[in-house]
Amino acid sequence: MEESPDTYLAMIEMYREQMENIEMQSTYIKAIIDDYLKAKLTIENLEKREKGEILIPIGGGVFVPAKCEGVSKVLVSEGADVVIKKDLKGAKESLDRNINTLQENLKQLSEMHEKIRDRIGELSEKVRELIEERKG
Repeated sequence: MEESPDTYLAMIEMYREQMENIEMQSTYIKAIIDDYLKAKLTIENLEKREKGEILIPIGGGVFVPAKCEGVSKVLVSEGADVVIKKDLKGAKESLDRNINTLQENLKQLSEMHEKIRDRIGELSEKVRELIEERKG
């Protein structure tokens, strides 16, 4: 049975779609990491302030002015509708764990992306060879 460039081209298209999905997942994960980093920065700013006015980010570049009266505890979402009261240090540790997990996920996605890109290169070369064979 003769190998067909069309078969390889279909595989290349499938791999390109997988790469696009990986890129979208990576973008989503990066946005979550940014959100966690902003939350960590806010907690660090709360640690430095005993009293006074602060701006609390609520997302979308919007801030709410508030009076700070020595914040020592915050509520941290632990997923699945579970919220736990933690001290500021514990909240930062939770955020750091989440950030590290997401960064590891990003690394794995990047490795997958690279493997798929390499496979596309191999398949593209095979298509070129088949086309050259048909010409010659």
